[in-house]
Amino acid sequence: MKSNTVIVIVLTLVLAAGAYWYFFVGSGNQPPLTTSAPTENAAQTQFQTLVSELQPISFNTAILSDPKFTSLVNLATPVSPEPTGRLDPFAPVPGVTGM
Repeated sequence: MKSNTVIVIVLTLVLAAGAYWYFFVGSGNQPPLTTSAPTENAAQTQFQTLVSELQPISFNTAILSDPKFTSLVNLATPVSPEPTGRLDPFAPVPGVTGM
């Protein structure tokens, strides 16, 4: 082998070993990661708190009987059905010759 190839292989192995050590070995003195998942009681308490905040909400429905609201007209335009296209748009068109 040429000396350049050997140098490239050695540098690649050194970099791979360094990356392995950096990401997987570490110092080992750190405590493991833990998560504190909320218990069902905490979730239920939070839900009940949110529901109690929503209870006093009320809506004024007087606008629904207002003459201005009842005089509104629907201006929607009906959409007529259109014919569908070909099943395979990339298939050759019958009666058309190639270029």
